[in-house]
Amino acid sequence: MNQPVDARFLIVHAMAVALGITLVLSVLISALETVVLPRNGFTRIARCVFAVADRLLVLRWRSEARRANLRALYAPVALVSLPLVWMLTVTLGFSFIFWGISQDTTQRSFEISGSSLFTLGFAEPEGSARIWLTFVEATIGLGLVALLISYLPTIYAAHHEREKGISVLRPFAGTPPSPIEMLGNLQRLGTLDNPELWRTAATWMLELDQTHTAFPALSYFPESSPDQAWVASVGALLDGAALYLSASAYSTEENATDEVKGPVMALAYGMPTLVRIGRAAGLPISPPVRLMETLARASEPAPDISIGREEYIAALDRLHPLLPVPEAEREDCWRRFAWIRSGYDQALRGMAGLTLAPTAEWTTDRPALVGRPRLLSSRPIAIDWTVRPPS
Repeated sequence: MNQPVDARFLIVHAMAVALGITLVLSVLISALETVVLPRNGFTRIARCVFAVADRLLVLRWRSEARRANLRALYAPVALVSLPLVWMLTVTLGFSFIFWGISQDTTQRSFEISGSSLFTLGFAEPEGSARIWLTFVEATIGLGLVALLISYLPTIYAAHHEREKGISVLRPFAGTPPSPIEMLGNLQRLGTLDNPELWRTAATWMLELDQTHTAFPALSYFPESSPDQAWVASVGALLDGAALYLSASAYSTEENATDEVKGPVMALAYGMPTLVRIGRAAGLPISPPVRLMETLARASEPAPDISIGREEYIAALDRLHPLLPVPEAEREDCWRRFAWIRSGYDQALRGMAGLTLAPTAEWTTDRPALVGRPRLLSSRPIAIDWTVRPPS
Protein backbone atom coordinates (compact mmCIF):
# COMPACT_ATOMS: atom_id res chain seq x y z
CA MET A 1 0.00 0.00 0.00
CA ASN A 2 2.90 2.38 0.67
CA GLN A 3 4.69 1.67 -2.61
CA PRO A 4 2.87 4.38 -4.64
CA VAL A 5 3.61 6.94 -1.94
CA ASP A 6 7.30 5.98 -1.94
CA ALA A 7 7.41 6.23 -5.73
CA ARG A 8 5.88 9.69 -5.67
CA PHE A 9 8.32 10.66 -2.94
CA LEU A 10 11.29 9.57 -5.04
CA ILE A 11 9.95 11.32 -8.14
CA VAL A 12 9.42 14.60 -6.29
CA HIS A 13 12.87 14.53 -4.74
CA ALA A 14 14.49 13.62 -8.04
CA MET A 15 12.70 16.54 -9.68
CA ALA A 16 13.96 18.82 -6.90
CA VAL A 17 17.55 17.70 -7.55
CA ALA A 18 17.14 18.23 -11.30
CA LEU A 19 15.66 21.69 -10.73
CA GLY A 20 18.46 22.62 -8.37
CA ILE A 21 21.14 21.50 -10.82
CA THR A 22 19.41 23.50 -13.59
CA LEU A 23 19.35 26.66 -11.48
CA VAL A 24 23.01 26.36 -10.51
CA LEU A 25 24.12 25.67 -14.08
CA SER A 26 22.08 28.61 -15.39
CA VAL A 27 23.89 30.92 -12.96
CA LEU A 28 27.31 29.56 -13.90
CA ILE A 29 26.57 29.99 -17.61
CA SER A 30 25.20 33.49 -17.05
CA ALA A 31 28.22 34.53 -14.99
CA LEU A 32 30.71 33.12 -17.49
CA GLU A 33 28.97 34.68 -20.50
CA THR A 34 28.65 38.01 -18.69
CA VAL A 35 32.15 38.35 -17.26
CA VAL A 36 34.62 35.81 -18.64
CA LEU A 37 33.47 35.33 -22.24
CA PRO A 38 30.98 38.16 -22.84
CA ARG A 39 28.73 37.74 -25.86
CA ASN A 40 26.70 40.31 -27.75
CA GLY A 41 23.53 40.81 -25.78
CA PHE A 42 22.16 40.06 -22.32
CA THR A 43 22.03 36.58 -20.84
CA ARG A 44 18.60 35.35 -19.78
CA ILE A 45 19.15 36.11 -16.08
CA ALA A 46 20.65 39.54 -16.80
CA ARG A 47 17.74 40.36 -19.11
CA CYS A 48 15.27 39.47 -16.38
CA VAL A 49 17.11 41.57 -13.75
CA PHE A 50 17.22 44.64 -16.00
CA ALA A 51 13.57 44.20 -16.95
CA VAL A 52 12.52 44.12 -13.29
CA ALA A 53 14.67 47.17 -12.48
CA ASP A 54 13.14 48.99 -15.45
CA ARG A 55 9.63 48.32 -14.18
CA LEU A 56 10.53 49.49 -10.67
CA LEU A 57 12.53 52.62 -11.49
CA VAL A 58 11.61 53.87 -14.95
CA LEU A 59 8.15 55.18 -14.19
CA ARG A 60 6.01 57.93 -15.72
CA TRP A 61 6.51 60.43 -12.92
CA ARG A 62 4.95 63.85 -13.28
CA SER A 63 8.13 65.42 -11.93
CA GLU A 64 10.71 65.43 -14.72
CA ALA A 65 13.54 65.79 -12.19
CA ARG A 66 12.44 62.71 -10.24
CA ARG A 67 12.03 60.74 -13.42
CA ALA A 68 15.54 61.69 -14.57
CA ASN A 69 17.08 60.82 -11.20
CA LEU A 70 15.44 57.39 -11.07
CA ARG A 71 16.38 56.76 -14.68
CA ALA A 72 20.01 57.52 -13.81
CA LEU A 73 19.85 54.89 -11.04
CA TYR A 74 18.37 52.25 -13.32
CA ALA A 75 21.55 50.76 -14.83
CA PRO A 76 23.74 50.93 -11.67
CA VAL A 77 21.01 49.38 -9.51
CA ALA A 78 20.36 46.60 -12.04
CA LEU A 79 24.07 45.92 -12.47
CA VAL A 80 24.74 45.68 -8.73
CA SER A 81 21.62 43.53 -8.31
CA LEU A 82 22.80 41.00 -10.88
CA PRO A 83 25.51 39.35 -8.67
CA LEU A 84 23.01 39.33 -5.80
CA VAL A 85 20.53 37.47 -7.97
CA TRP A 86 23.28 35.02 -8.95
CA MET A 87 24.05 34.29 -5.29
CA LEU A 88 20.40 33.92 -4.28
CA THR A 89 19.69 31.63 -7.23
CA VAL A 90 22.65 29.39 -6.36
CA THR A 91 21.45 29.28 -2.74
CA LEU A 92 17.99 28.28 -3.90
CA GLY A 93 19.39 25.71 -6.33
CA PHE A 94 21.50 23.95 -3.72
CA SER A 95 18.58 24.11 -1.29
CA PHE A 96 16.60 21.97 -3.74
CA ILE A 97 19.57 19.62 -4.13
CA PHE A 98 20.10 19.21 -0.37
CA TRP A 99 16.37 18.62 0.15
CA GLY A 100 16.22 16.16 -2.72
CA ILE A 101 18.99 13.90 -1.41
CA SER A 102 17.98 13.89 2.27
CA GLN A 103 15.10 13.72 4.69
CA ASP A 104 15.68 17.29 5.94
CA THR A 105 13.01 19.96 5.99
CA THR A 106 13.05 22.74 3.42
CA GLN A 107 14.17 25.22 6.09
CA ARG A 108 17.08 23.01 7.15
CA SER A 109 18.13 22.52 3.51
CA PHE A 110 18.05 26.27 2.94
CA GLU A 111 20.15 26.89 6.07
CA ILE A 112 22.81 24.40 4.93
CA SER A 113 22.88 25.92 1.45
CA GLY A 114 23.20 29.50 2.68
CA SER A 115 25.82 28.56 5.25
CA SER A 116 27.86 26.77 2.59
CA LEU A 117 27.63 29.42 -0.14
CA PHE A 118 28.60 32.31 2.11
CA THR A 119 31.14 30.15 4.03
CA LEU A 120 29.47 30.96 7.36
CA GLY A 121 29.64 27.42 8.76
CA PHE A 122 26.72 27.69 11.21
CA ALA A 123 24.81 24.78 9.63
CA GLU A 124 26.76 21.53 9.39
CA PRO A 125 25.47 18.85 7.00
CA GLU A 126 25.51 15.15 7.71
CA GLY A 127 26.87 12.49 5.38
CA SER A 128 29.79 12.43 2.98
CA ALA A 129 27.72 13.34 -0.08
CA ARG A 130 26.29 16.50 1.46
CA ILE A 131 29.67 17.51 2.89
CA TRP A 132 31.16 17.30 -0.60
CA LEU A 133 28.26 19.35 -1.92
CA THR A 134 28.99 22.07 0.64
CA PHE A 135 32.57 22.21 -0.61
CA VAL A 136 31.32 22.59 -4.19
CA GLU A 137 28.84 25.31 -3.24
CA ALA A 138 31.44 27.19 -1.21
CA THR A 139 33.82 27.09 -4.18
CA ILE A 140 31.08 28.44 -6.46
CA GLY A 141 30.37 31.23 -3.97
CA LEU A 142 34.02 32.27 -3.83
CA GLY A 143 34.18 32.14 -7.63
CA LEU A 144 31.17 34.44 -7.97
CA VAL A 145 32.73 36.89 -5.54
CA ALA A 146 35.95 36.85 -7.55
CA LEU A 147 34.01 37.48 -10.77
CA LEU A 148 32.20 40.37 -9.10
CA ILE A 149 35.50 41.92 -7.99
CA SER A 150 36.75 41.87 -11.58
CA TYR A 151 33.42 42.69 -13.25
CA LEU A 152 32.45 45.99 -11.65
CA PRO A 153 35.87 47.68 -12.15
CA THR A 154 35.77 46.60 -15.81
CA ILE A 155 32.36 48.18 -16.26
CA TYR A 156 33.32 51.44 -14.62
CA ALA A 157 36.62 51.62 -16.52
CA ALA A 158 34.70 51.27 -19.80
CA HIS A 159 32.26 53.93 -18.63
CA HIS A 160 35.17 56.24 -17.84
CA GLU A 161 36.62 55.77 -21.33
CA ARG A 162 33.27 56.61 -22.87
CA GLU A 163 33.05 59.79 -20.80
CA LYS A 164 36.57 60.74 -21.84
CA GLY A 165 35.59 60.49 -25.49
CA ILE A 166 32.56 62.70 -24.88
CA SER A 167 34.79 65.28 -23.18
CA VAL A 168 37.16 65.31 -26.15
CA LEU A 169 34.27 65.97 -28.53
CA ARG A 170 32.43 68.54 -26.36
CA PRO A 171 34.54 71.64 -27.22
CA PHE A 172 33.86 71.13 -30.93
CA ALA A 173 30.30 69.75 -30.99
CA GLY A 174 28.90 71.96 -28.21
CA THR A 175 26.35 71.16 -25.51
CA PRO A 176 24.08 69.55 -26.55
CA PRO A 177 26.17 68.25 -29.45
CA SER A 178 25.36 69.38 -32.97
CA PRO A 179 26.93 68.09 -36.20
CA ILE A 180 26.61 71.49 -37.89
CA GLU A 181 28.22 73.30 -34.97
CA MET A 182 30.97 70.68 -34.86
CA LEU A 183 31.93 71.21 -38.51
CA GLY A 184 31.84 74.97 -38.13
CA ASN A 185 34.06 74.94 -35.06
CA LEU A 186 36.55 72.54 -36.63
CA GLN A 187 36.79 74.78 -39.68
CA ARG A 188 37.35 77.91 -37.58
CA LEU A 189 40.07 76.13 -35.61
CA GLY A 190 41.73 74.85 -38.78
CA THR A 191 41.48 71.22 -37.67
CA LEU A 192 38.76 69.92 -39.99
CA ASP A 193 41.26 68.06 -42.16
CA ASN A 194 43.44 67.00 -39.22
CA PRO A 195 43.74 63.19 -39.56
CA GLU A 196 44.77 62.81 -35.92
CA LEU A 197 41.47 64.24 -34.71
CA TRP A 198 39.41 61.85 -36.83
CA ARG A 199 41.72 58.96 -35.92
CA THR A 200 41.04 59.67 -32.25
CA ALA A 201 37.31 59.65 -32.97
CA ALA A 202 37.58 56.35 -34.86
CA THR A 203 39.54 54.81 -31.96
CA TRP A 204 36.81 55.92 -29.57
CA MET A 205 34.24 54.23 -31.80
CA LEU A 206 36.23 51.00 -31.75
CA GLU A 207 36.40 51.11 -27.94
CA LEU A 208 32.64 51.63 -27.75
CA ASP A 209 32.16 48.68 -30.07
CA GLN A 210 34.25 46.42 -27.84
CA THR A 211 32.75 47.49 -24.51
CA HIS A 212 29.10 48.26 -25.26
CA THR A 213 28.47 45.11 -27.29
CA ALA A 214 30.19 42.86 -24.74
CA PHE A 215 28.51 44.63 -21.80
CA PRO A 216 25.14 45.97 -23.03
CA ALA A 217 24.40 47.37 -19.57
CA LEU A 218 26.81 50.21 -20.37
CA SER A 219 24.32 51.61 -22.87
CA TYR A 220 22.03 52.50 -19.97
CA PHE A 221 24.70 54.06 -17.76
CA PRO A 222 24.10 57.81 -17.29
CA GLU A 223 26.60 60.40 -18.42
CA SER A 224 28.43 62.69 -16.01
CA SER A 225 26.84 65.67 -17.77
CA PRO A 226 23.05 65.29 -18.20
CA ASP A 227 23.11 67.52 -21.31
CA GLN A 228 25.81 65.52 -23.11
CA ALA A 229 24.33 62.14 -23.99
CA TRP A 230 26.76 59.63 -25.44
CA VAL A 231 24.25 58.67 -28.13
CA ALA A 232 23.98 62.32 -29.20
CA SER A 233 27.78 62.67 -29.23
CA VAL A 234 28.16 59.60 -31.45
CA GLY A 235 25.34 60.83 -33.68
CA ALA A 236 26.84 64.30 -34.01
CA LEU A 237 30.18 62.81 -35.01
CA LEU A 238 28.61 60.53 -37.63
CA ASP A 239 26.27 63.21 -38.97
CA GLY A 240 29.10 65.71 -39.18
CA ALA A 241 31.23 63.25 -41.12
CA ALA A 242 28.26 62.35 -43.36
CA LEU A 243 27.52 66.03 -44.06
CA TYR A 244 31.10 66.75 -44.99
CA LEU A 245 31.50 63.63 -47.11
CA SER A 246 28.19 64.12 -48.94
CA ALA A 247 29.08 67.67 -49.96
CA SER A 248 32.61 66.78 -51.05
CA ALA A 249 33.72 65.59 -54.46
CA TYR A 250 34.10 61.91 -53.66
CA SER A 251 33.66 58.82 -55.79
CA THR A 252 33.88 55.15 -54.80
CA GLU A 253 35.92 54.56 -57.95
CA GLU A 254 38.67 56.95 -56.90
CA ASN A 255 41.04 57.23 -53.99
CA ALA A 256 39.74 59.45 -51.21
CA THR A 257 41.33 62.88 -51.02
CA ASP A 258 43.16 63.92 -47.87
CA GLU A 259 40.25 66.18 -46.85
CA VAL A 260 37.72 63.34 -46.66
CA LYS A 261 39.93 60.53 -45.36
CA GLY A 262 39.14 61.46 -41.76
CA PRO A 263 35.33 61.50 -42.14
CA VAL A 264 35.48 58.29 -44.18
CA MET A 265 37.41 56.58 -41.40
CA ALA A 266 34.99 57.82 -38.72
CA LEU A 267 31.98 56.59 -40.69
CA ALA A 268 33.57 53.28 -41.65
CA TYR A 269 34.09 52.42 -37.98
CA GLY A 270 31.19 54.34 -36.45
CA MET A 271 28.28 53.12 -38.56
CA PRO A 272 28.65 49.40 -37.76
CA THR A 273 29.55 50.20 -34.16
CA LEU A 274 26.26 51.96 -33.47
CA VAL A 275 24.28 49.19 -35.17
CA ARG A 276 26.05 46.44 -33.22
CA ILE A 277 25.49 48.26 -29.93
CA GLY A 278 21.80 48.60 -30.69
CA ARG A 279 21.47 44.92 -31.60
CA ALA A 280 23.33 43.90 -28.42
CA ALA A 281 20.92 46.02 -26.37
CA GLY A 282 17.98 44.11 -27.85
CA LEU A 283 16.74 46.49 -30.54
CA PRO A 284 15.13 44.96 -33.66
CA ILE A 285 17.41 46.60 -36.23
CA SER A 286 19.01 45.32 -39.40
CA PRO A 287 22.62 44.07 -39.46
CA PRO A 288 25.35 46.67 -40.11
CA VAL A 289 26.06 47.83 -43.65
CA ARG A 290 29.50 48.90 -44.83
CA LEU A 291 30.05 52.53 -45.80
CA MET A 292 31.24 51.61 -49.27
CA GLU A 293 27.98 49.76 -49.93
CA THR A 294 25.90 52.82 -49.10
CA LEU A 295 28.09 55.15 -51.18
CA ALA A 296 27.83 52.79 -54.14
CA ARG A 297 24.06 53.35 -54.17
CA ALA A 298 24.24 57.15 -54.08
CA SER A 299 22.94 57.41 -57.66
CA GLU A 300 19.69 55.66 -56.70
CA PRO A 301 16.65 57.51 -55.29
CA ALA A 302 17.19 58.62 -51.70
CA PRO A 303 15.93 56.14 -49.07
CA ASP A 304 13.53 57.13 -46.29
CA ILE A 305 15.40 58.50 -43.27
CA SER A 306 14.39 60.63 -40.30
CA ILE A 307 16.21 63.68 -41.67
CA GLY A 308 14.23 65.59 -44.30
CA ARG A 309 15.67 67.02 -47.49
CA GLU A 310 14.74 70.54 -46.35
CA GLU A 311 16.72 70.06 -43.15
CA TYR A 312 19.73 68.92 -45.13
CA ILE A 313 19.55 71.89 -47.52
CA ALA A 314 19.20 74.25 -44.56
CA ALA A 315 22.33 72.70 -43.04
CA LEU A 316 24.23 73.31 -46.28
CA ASP A 317 23.11 76.93 -46.18
CA ARG A 318 24.40 77.29 -42.63
CA LEU A 319 27.70 75.73 -43.65
CA HIS A 320 27.97 77.58 -46.96
CA PRO A 321 31.39 79.15 -46.38
CA LEU A 322 32.69 75.71 -45.42
CA LEU A 323 30.76 73.56 -47.90
CA PRO A 324 30.01 75.63 -51.01
CA VAL A 325 27.68 73.38 -53.00
CA PRO A 326 26.26 74.72 -56.28
CA GLU A 327 22.48 74.58 -56.58
CA ALA A 328 22.68 72.10 -59.45
CA GLU A 329 24.62 69.59 -57.35
CA ARG A 330 22.54 69.70 -54.18
CA GLU A 331 20.26 66.87 -55.21
CA ASP A 332 23.23 64.55 -55.72
CA CYS A 333 24.64 65.59 -52.36
CA TRP A 334 21.30 64.93 -50.70
CA ARG A 335 21.08 61.41 -52.13
CA ARG A 336 24.63 60.67 -51.00
CA PHE A 337 23.88 61.91 -47.47
CA ALA A 338 20.59 60.00 -47.31
CA TRP A 339 22.28 56.73 -48.24
CA ILE A 340 25.08 57.27 -45.70
CA ARG A 341 22.61 58.17 -42.95
CA SER A 342 20.47 55.12 -43.80
CA GLY A 343 23.34 52.95 -42.56
CA TYR A 344 22.85 54.13 -38.98
CA ASP A 345 19.59 56.11 -38.88
CA GLN A 346 17.54 53.28 -37.38
CA ALA A 347 20.18 52.42 -34.80
CA LEU A 348 20.60 56.07 -33.78
CA ARG A 349 16.87 56.62 -33.30
CA GLY A 350 16.49 53.33 -31.46
CA MET A 351 19.34 54.05 -29.04
CA ALA A 352 18.04 57.58 -28.47
CA GLY A 353 14.68 56.13 -27.44
CA LEU A 354 16.22 53.30 -25.41
CA THR A 355 18.42 55.61 -23.33
CA LEU A 356 15.88 58.47 -23.14
CA ALA A 357 18.70 60.79 -24.18
CA PRO A 358 18.16 64.57 -23.88
CA THR A 359 17.30 66.40 -27.08
CA ALA A 360 20.12 67.21 -29.47
CA GLU A 361 19.97 68.44 -33.07
CA TRP A 362 19.47 65.68 -35.68
CA THR A 363 20.44 62.88 -33.31
CA THR A 364 18.17 62.51 -30.26
CA ASP A 365 15.43 65.01 -31.16
CA ARG A 366 13.48 62.36 -33.12
CA PRO A 367 13.82 59.14 -31.08
CA ALA A 368 11.89 55.96 -31.74
CA LEU A 369 9.35 54.98 -29.08
CA VAL A 370 11.03 52.02 -27.37
CA GLY A 371 9.06 49.61 -25.20
CA ARG A 372 10.18 48.05 -21.94
CA PRO A 373 12.83 45.30 -21.87
CA ARG A 374 11.45 41.78 -22.13
CA LEU A 375 11.02 40.08 -18.77
CA LEU A 376 11.46 36.45 -19.84
CA SER A 377 11.31 36.35 -23.62
CA SER A 378 14.46 36.71 -25.72
CA ARG A 379 12.56 38.48 -28.50
CA PRO A 380 13.77 41.99 -29.43
CA ILE A 381 12.25 44.99 -27.68
CA ALA A 382 9.07 46.36 -29.27
CA ILE A 383 9.60 49.70 -31.05
CA ASP A 384 7.36 52.26 -32.73
CA TRP A 385 9.47 53.71 -35.58
CA THR A 386 7.02 56.49 -36.46
CA VAL A 387 8.99 59.66 -37.18
CA ARG A 388 7.65 62.47 -35.04
CA PRO A 389 8.47 66.17 -35.46
CA PRO A 390 11.66 67.14 -33.61
CA SER A 391 10.92 68.32 -30.08
